[in-house]
Amino acid sequence: MRVRDRMTSRVVTVSPRNRLSEALQIMKENDFRRLPVVNNGALVGMLVQHDIEKALRQPGIIPEAPVEWVMSKNPLTVSPDDDIVFAALLLKDNKISGLPVMDGDELVGIITDTDILQAFIEVMQNM
Repeated sequence: MRVRDRMTSRVVTVSPRNRLSEALQIMKENDFRRLPVVNNGALVGMLVQHDIEKALRQPGIIPEAPVEWVMSKNPLTVSPDDDIVFAALLLKDNKISGLPVMDGDELVGIITDTDILQAFIEVMQNM
């Protein structure tokens, strides 16, 4: 099974200059917990809801702060042609919950721990 078989192709992104409050609103409206951060078409980071909420409890971080203050820079990525097991190992070994899917320099999707767990459940149910 390949990443392309389980990734979400409809990717919602934010800019490094978006406010944290805007990013949280996008996450809540779309029922996401993570967003790729794109600047001029290039992937520059990953933003996770837990990281925003944690940052907002720290002094000096306010809802109007830019996403770039909290995002993880240079995120790990996978290709649509990568094996789903490779993606699962990257998530587990790096203790992260989602990976942007890149086809060359183009962001084409996102695969999450939930996507991989759902694939596992389906495979096990069909055994």
